[in-house]
Amino acid sequence: MNKIESICVFGDSTAWGAWDTEKGGWVNRLWLELAEISDENFVEVYNLSVSGGTTKTILARFEAEAKIRKADGLIFQTGGNDSYLKGKNGHNQILLDKFTQNLEKIINKAKKITNNIIFIGFKNVDESKTMPVSWKDIYYINSEIEKYNNAMQKVCEKYNILYLDIFGLLTKEDLEDGLHPNPAGHEKIYNKVKEFLSKNNWI
Repeated sequence: MNKIESICVFGDSTAWGAWDTEKGGWVNRLWLELAEISDENFVEVYNLSVSGGTTKTILARFEAEAKIRKADGLIFQTGGNDSYLKGKNGHNQILLDKFTQNLEKIINKAKKITNNIIFIGFKNVDESKTMPVSWKDIYYINSEIEKYNNAMQKVCEKYNILYLDIFGLLTKEDLEDGLHPNPAGHEKIYNKVKEFLSKNNWI
């Protein structure tokens, strides 16, 4: 495996860094860590995540953005916004079959850029605060999130893609608003990702 020099991360508000008022999120914490490595081993980390991101929004834009940054490592963290229910008796924002199709399309396009690809599942939530969330009539439910995470894992196994499961990693105390991690939560995700990258010789 050749040395990875440019990692692009595509995800949602968690990957973007929402509510980490100390260091700007788990991706930025990773960048800060890798920025301290000597010039010879320096790895660029580009956080290209957006709040509300889904497999649909990632699919629409990641190719061009990854190519601009000459990415030789791609990390996708998604699934939570795909899985939420629109209203108490509503459907998932992106139905499971479509979610699976989107993942397969992302992988097929990503493989044309690099073979170094990682998918990270969505974290657990505090349902006492996410059914619904305080700002919109949408419902994040752990059983739905787990269902989407399992689908992602199966797709990754099918295409021999690295998959990191972080479901159950966070406690209620690690969540700012029931959905987004606070600084302690982001630190836990960062440590898990860093360990995974090191284990798979990305860093």
